[in-house]
Amino acid sequence: MLILRRVIVGLLVVQAFTGLLLMTVYSPSTTAAWGSVWYIQTQVPCGWIIRGLHHFASDALILLLLLYATQLLVTKLYRSPHRFIWWTALVSLVLALALSLSGHLLPWDQEGYWGTKVRTNILARTPLLGELMAKLLIGGADFGNLTLTRLYTLHIAILPLALGWLIFRYPNPKRQRGVNPSLPRQADEEAVQRRPQEAALLHLPTAVAFAAAMIVILATTWYVHAVLGSVFLDAPADPTATDYPARPEWHTLFLYQGLKAFEGPILEVVGAIVIPSAIVMAFFLFPFAERIFSQRAAHRLAIGLTTVVVLSALGLTFAAKWDDRDPGDGKLNTVREKQRIGTALTKADEAVLRARQFNRQRDQAARDAKRALELAASNGIPPEGPSALLARDPLTAGPRLFATHCATCHRYDGHDGRGNVPLDPATSSDLAGFASRKWIRGLLANPMDDRYFGRMHTPDGEPAHTRMSRFISEIMPEGEEARRSLLADFDAVAAYLVAPSATSARWQQGRDVFQQICNECHSYGGERKGTTRAPEMLGYGSVEWIELMIAEPDHESCYRAVGRERARMPRFEDKLTERERNMIAVWLHDSRE
Repeated sequence: MLILRRVIVGLLVVQAFTGLLLMTVYSPSTTAAWGSVWYIQTQVPCGWIIRGLHHFASDALILLLLLYATQLLVTKLYRSPHRFIWWTALVSLVLALALSLSGHLLPWDQEGYWGTKVRTNILARTPLLGELMAKLLIGGADFGNLTLTRLYTLHIAILPLALGWLIFRYPNPKRQRGVNPSLPRQADEEAVQRRPQEAALLHLPTAVAFAAAMIVILATTWYVHAVLGSVFLDAPADPTATDYPARPEWHTLFLYQGLKAFEGPILEVVGAIVIPSAIVMAFFLFPFAERIFSQRAAHRLAIGLTTVVVLSALGLTFAAKWDDRDPGDGKLNTVREKQRIGTALTKADEAVLRARQFNRQRDQAARDAKRALELAASNGIPPEGPSALLARDPLTAGPRLFATHCATCHRYDGHDGRGNVPLDPATSSDLAGFASRKWIRGLLANPMDDRYFGRMHTPDGEPAHTRMSRFISEIMPEGEEARRSLLADFDAVAAYLVAPSATSARWQQGRDVFQQICNECHSYGGERKGTTRAPEMLGYGSVEWIELMIAEPDHESCYRAVGRERARMPRFEDKLTERERNMIAVWLHDSRE
């Protein structure tokens, strides 16, 4: 037990030392926090080691405090006269958890921001003092510089000082008279005289145990950094991104899972505040159980309650991981088919949809984080703060704007551009790979596929665009060889439209086919052979073409405002700024195959 206590003290010293080193670079403000952590992680020599040590030493400290409390429980050192030892261990564990949670927000990234947001929202629902405590912690109506400053103060000063004072002043059972009341006073005094020799013998085991703990922490840091490629840093915090898949840390994941059984604001308080508080209070009351029960019964009760709590926490943690696993396309397609035909979904079906949405959102969050790191490395941090990194980036802002303004009708590879699948079915084309060679080839072969015009209907329910499908049916030959030849011509047309300045034989073939067949309806550079008006194909799918289509779909070079197959898409000229339209267009253009 003494060895374990000394290792705990050593880890606290490691955290204090690495924390001081991190403080020399870290800047606690919403515009500088993320950038300073990025600088520590990627630019400071050995910065990733220092931060990794600080992070994993915190996790190790929590685990060892749990182990220490278990030792006290098993060896019955929660009983009088050692109850202060037991209470000190429990308070130290609570402080270590608070220390970990307070540091979660400091990088001011998406994970820390939304995780802390969820916790403070739950805290605010606590009866009587909840709102007051939340306001004191937040420092205003919403998260900002004051929030970061207050949590930073808690993390570097108040909580470490309180935890350090408790750990360094841990009552030692061997220093208290009455460790074993059955021993005579003389035996107790002889034990005190032997203490220096015993302490000397413990130096080597303590050093070995501490070295082993540090080796594990360093190995974990290296593995996460070098093998997994993680930098412990998500994308910069974005208060407007309400689709972030927030999950708590490993040590509180069981609480998140348990809250699923408590729906509604009142029951949520019961699950998040009342029940955990009651369990913690029960642990603090273990020393008094002997006043009601016999020593043996009280000890069995303490061991039994602890076993139930530990197994429940492990089971809920496993369940949380199990629920979040990707359900696979087979299960998902089954549920989607139920939605399509209007069958009521079961709770299991809804869980499948939630799991797929979570995994989509998690993948998107990982892409955002990777993109933010790339932009920071190539362009540096903007003066207005790291949030501008992704806000100005079409590959990040484009799908977000698409999800907000376009996914009501369109899809992007079956989802809204951010990984979420809207419940309402799409009513227009899927724009993943829009205007790529593959996309155009598929459109020419089967215009009424759901990926193209198949989902588009007029207000009275009739198909909105059938002219091209009818035309393809009319020119499609009967023989298999002739069909393959026409499909090859379609492929050449796609190659011609995608690369209008090429000069290959394939490109020339596509140009000839376009002039012979497509130019009857579609103009190219304003020239058209026939009288039927269809969209202009010069620059089709370019950034400029997409921008015009978003702003004015009824433009003369697009689908026009009148006619049998007029534009059904609303104008976004006044709904989106020029910059926003450009970011959607650049994303659609640059993300295609």
